[in-house]
Amino acid sequence: MEVLEHTTTARGRLWAWFGEHAKSRWALWWLALVAFADTLFSPITAEAFLAVLLLAHRDRWRQYLLVALAASTAGTAAGYWLFYFLYRSFGEGLLAAWGFTDAYAAAQSLLVGHIFVVMLVASFTPLPDKAFIYAAGILGAPFTPFLTAFIVGRGLRMSLVTYLVWRFGTPILEATDRYFVYATVVAVALVALYATVRWNLLALVL
Repeated sequence: MEVLEHTTTARGRLWAWFGEHAKSRWALWWLALVAFADTLFSPITAEAFLAVLLLAHRDRWRQYLLVALAASTAGTAAGYWLFYFLYRSFGEGLLAAWGFTDAYAAAQSLLVGHIFVVMLVASFTPLPDKAFIYAAGILGAPFTPFLTAFIVGRGLRMSLVTYLVWRFGTPILEATDRYFVYATVVAVALVALYATVRWNLLALVL
């Protein structure tokens, strides 16, 4: 019970912070910062602050959407290259010492050929984008299709959030909060099922 109350309080404080900064003259800068940090290290999603801004200023949805997507894209590029260089500076030696070189090569081969689809699908799963961004940098996935897929997927996701909040307002946020856990469980189950079937088919072919 205490954990639940703490979680609720923390969430309330976060939404209060969003509401306060949504009304400030620096709202666009805060949106850019939140969106940039979202794809790099922050647990706070850009869509959450975007939704609060839209509730406060519905007529500025184009401006908010553009800033959020541009900042998220910049954060994604920074995350990719950060982990790309970190791995090549420190990670290669560690993997070789631990005997994971073959596993790395197999993961790299699988990701390189499907990076566009992986990043596109990742935008619509409850799994954090950061995990895919880090993996793409570490595995050295092709940067252009990686970033293109992110822009397309995240752009569609942000556009959907923008439309729903603009069209339905607060009720859509309440519905999302109420059913998010169930949607997450279903999405994870579907991804796991797809991965299992895909792996078994590859095993049969090989």
